[in-house]
Amino acid sequence: MKPVIVAEKLSQAKAYAEAFTVKSRHKTHIELANSQLFPHGAIITWGVGHLVELKEPKAYDARWNRWTLGSLPILPERYEFQIAKGKYAQFQAVKKFILSASTVINACDVRS
Repeated sequence: MKPVIVAEKLSQAKAYAEAFTVKSRHKTHIELANSQLFPHGAIITWGVGHLVELKEPKAYDARWNRWTLGSLPILPERYEFQIAKGKYAQFQAVKKFILSASTVINACDVRS
């Protein structure tokens, strides 16, 4: 089990990888070689914008397919998420790496 570093985007992952020796580059991740900091190597993976998003109101109730100001606020009993369109492969890769990781390092931007 290797540590997984999750970057916000590919360019950020590449910048992090520059600080280490890269073992291999893949479509969904960069594998780091063994180092003093990561004796068993590490994986850097990334999001592609938002990988997950809230479902549209119409997914909760057909009445919300076309809404008016009178129907606001739209408050489902339970919010549900979906994988963003076109981002399934990267979502699955990030999920696989996180589930198999010994440690997950959140290296995404932080906003206050």
